Amino acid sequence: MIYDHVSGSLSELDSTMVRAVPEGGNWRNLPKEIDSARVRQIRQSAAQGEGSRSTYYGRLSWDRPCYTISTYFNRPGNGCFIHPSANRLITIREAARLQSFPDGYRFYGRGRARYLQVGNAVPPLLAYYLGGVLTKGTVVDLFSGAGGLSLGLEWAGFELLAGIDNDKAANQTFQENRSEKDCTLFADLSDTSEFRRVVGEIRLRAAREGQIALVAGGPPCQGFSTAGHCRLDDSRNKHVHAFVRAVAELEPSQVLMENVASLTFRRRRQVLAAVQRDLHALNYQTSFIVAHAEGYGVPQLRRRLILLGVRGSSPRWPNPVRSIMKPMMNKFQPSSGNLSLKLPVTVNEAISDLPVEPADSPDQPIKYGSRATSKFQKWARGSLKIDELCTHPTPVYDSPLLI
Repeated sequence: MIYDHVSGSLSELDSTMVRAVPEGGNWRNLPKEIDSARVRQIRQSAAQGEGSRSTYYGRLSWDRPCYTISTYFNRPGNGCFIHPSANRLITIREAARLQSFPDGYRFYGRGRARYLQVGNAVPPLLAYYLGGVLTKGTVVDLFSGAGGLSLGLEWAGFELLAGIDNDKAANQTFQENRSEKDCTLFADLSDTSEFRRVVGEIRLRAAREGQIALVAGGPPCQGFSTAGHCRLDDSRNKHVHAFVRAVAELEPSQVLMENVASLTFRRRRQVLAAVQRDLHALNYQTSFIVAHAEGYGVPQLRRRLILLGVRGSSPRWPNPVRSIMKPMMNKFQPSSGNLSLKLPVTVNEAISDLPVEPADSPDQPIKYGSRATSKFQKWARGSLKIDELCTHPTPVYDSPLLI
């Protein structure tokens, strides 16, 4: 049985547009007679050279990975979120699969809360491969959200001290999927008093376990994302500085920060450079990559910046275990030479066993649509262990890469 198999509701106009888009198609396949302010806006911006908007009103293809799962997969006009064959949007459970969450991982919260949690998550399989080449021990997850980063690191052998976030629904999701009592702490780390409280609690927990092996986290990135207006003075950017302050206070042996790939772009480079300078001042050697999620077994074209800081040695990275699709950011890839790799996991391999008809509510259990036919589906159902699904990566040492 599965949960969260519900999709966003469609207006009559949206339903008409969804039916008009073929597998692998997008807004360009919509008949001209369809009168929609949103489509007119997309056509106008594309005509003015403001990007192709190629994913908008997009329908997934069965035979390739999906595009990035954002927080808007309950709407057709903000990405490629139409089911490959059914005339509906993908469900929360389908999106979670495409993010590499196993089916036993439940989500909580009302309204858009579950969409936000899935869309904002770090794919657990990507986190698993990153954790596989790090020195194991205890981990603190800052800005932990629904817990995708922690989940992958736990699979890789890390012991969780705590996840910290100020989203109550996300904290419930994080807590309910773990057996440890009080593994989440509710706090806004940009608030000085709450920051001090959390640091004190983490120090108490760390005193029982020894030095913290890893401080990890994905500070909120809306101020940097290409999906927004990219204002460097955005108040949400202060969370990045709170992350660095936490590293200074907790003194882990390793640091992992996840964020948007656009931090490597010209307008945002000063933010990444500042983080690296601050970590160097704390005696960490740093390096970063832009991880292509499909290269690490995730059935999704998702590009994320990963920054590592290590005391006492150079950072090392997991080589991709599957081929990377274009467009690719070659400059920021770990590599030990040309590798012969399997093709990425496809949408078909990820979700074709799930029911075509969604459930009536996210908390209604529903039976699988068909038997599992791929290793990914068997793993998602709990029939395969993580080390039976994943290929062990070749670790690659990189010299420090600076902006």
